Amino acid sequence: MPVRNGPASCAPRALLAIAVVGLSGWMTAGAAAAQALPRDAQADAALNDAMGTDYLETRFDEAERKLRAAIDACGASGCSPAARARLHVALGTVLAQGKKELGDARDAFADALRVDPSAKLDPRLAAPEVSFAFEQARAATGVGAASTSGAAGARLRMDPPPEQRVRTPVPLYVEVPDDLLPSVKQVTVWYQPPGEDEVRPLVMKKLRGPGFGINVPCEALGREGTLRYHVAAVDGDGAILASAGAREAPLTTQIKASLTSPPPRWPGHAPPATCAAPERERPPQCLDDRQCSRGLACAGGACVARPASDAVAEGAPEVRRNWVALTFSPDVALFSGRDVCAVGSQASDNYVCLRGDGTRYDGTPTPGVANDVNLGFALATLRVAIAYDRLVLDNLTVGGRVGFAAGGTTGGGASFLPLHLEARAQYFLTARPFEQIGARPFVLAAAGVAQVDAEVDVRVLEDATACGAAADITSPCTRPGRSGRVEPRQQTLAATRQAGQGFASAGVGVAYAPIDAVSLNLALRAGLTFPAVTAVLSPEVGFSLGF
Repeated sequence: MPVRNGPASCAPRALLAIAVVGLSGWMTAGAAAAQALPRDAQADAALNDAMGTDYLETRFDEAERKLRAAIDACGASGCSPAARARLHVALGTVLAQGKKELGDARDAFADALRVDPSAKLDPRLAAPEVSFAFEQARAATGVGAASTSGAAGARLRMDPPPEQRVRTPVPLYVEVPDDLLPSVKQVTVWYQPPGEDEVRPLVMKKLRGPGFGINVPCEALGREGTLRYHVAAVDGDGAILASAGAREAPLTTQIKASLTSPPPRWPGHAPPATCAAPERERPPQCLDDRQCSRGLACAGGACVARPASDAVAEGAPEVRRNWVALTFSPDVALFSGRDVCAVGSQASDNYVCLRGDGTRYDGTPTPGVANDVNLGFALATLRVAIAYDRLVLDNLTVGGRVGFAAGGTTGGGASFLPLHLEARAQYFLTARPFEQIGARPFVLAAAGVAQVDAEVDVRVLEDATACGAAADITSPCTRPGRSGRVEPRQQTLAATRQAGQGFASAGVGVAYAPIDAVSLNLALRAGLTFPAVTAVLSPEVGFSLGF
């Protein structure tokens, strides 16, 4: 949204900070040029001081003074053309964006283009008023082209309303030429209320087809006189593609106490109503009910109170608040361990180590040799659940999931809880998402009961002393272990980390509703299990029905 024209002290600091970042890019790009002539470095230092300090602090008069002094110091040949052009472009930016002196800004930009025809604006600085003055300078100098298609001279299709009643919004409507419509990023109208010197911007709203519209608000039309305005359509770089009127030759609408012609309106819409008091919000123009506040309906292009009978019949409006779903989710565990298959580790660190025949390993691994799990991810349990969610606010659901998990370890006397119980809240990031179809992004928080078993292969070497083998690792064991069997000197075990049985997680996701009663859901949860702590990632896919 462009900065509203007004006193210099009202310029938003956030926009100025972005401008300074952009100007720093100019100075970096010109570093090589600064080495070419002795005064380039001084010119860039003055630019840095003017834009990095004075402009940022909204001291626009001081910034202008320093830039003009630097331009005078460069003279005709004391600085490189690129350095002189940067000073002129910075001066034009201060005059257009900071002081709203578009005529003087145009002259400064024209000087920049005469010095260096390749001079251009940084897109991050291309506010509409800056772009407007720069395009005027290019047209005046004949240097450069605003568009490869020659669209700079294109005209917006517009029929200015000849008159409007005092304290009544003026509905302005333009159409962009079809060949330019894909390139248009924003259409802005600059208007000067009757009896005022201040020029104010309004960003026009995209309507159907090539149309853009906006209402000049009541608060600017409290007296009789002439409303002056001009309109410009710009692309993503801020270059003007087409316009209607100009600052020097504006379009006009007469503001009168009474009308002698039909009241103006947008095509296919009702005329705006006269305001009884200063307007506090956007005029109630609309295309459908979704553009109106709750309890209002769109009728004849205006938001009006919904009839009581309609509110009852339509549910004001009807939203499906109950959702049931079938979900599938694989767990991916992140864990590590040392000496995991030792008897003590199996007891205290929730590991289960099984031999190849499925029996529980209870041998004596050699300490510090293999028998480790390096930090990494491992596929764990798989879950299927039935979900129920209730829409309690416009964009908040609460509910639960009940299901079962597969892939847990039960061999060797281990136990596995196949039950999945979960309470969940989901907050949707768009306004009233369940009143429309399409994508519904959300964030979630969940907690419940679940066990996560993740299996990895672990290599162990039996301790020679404990198993009666020689020191040579190829020497076989001869002495039985705790279970009465003689272990192989080396073997690979299936080590399972059993985590849970409680969990808490958070995540993000998106629900896509092709129709209002059906939703396809994708989510990714990240959480921790407890009291046996393990980090778990759980991608989730589901199918929901609403009623």
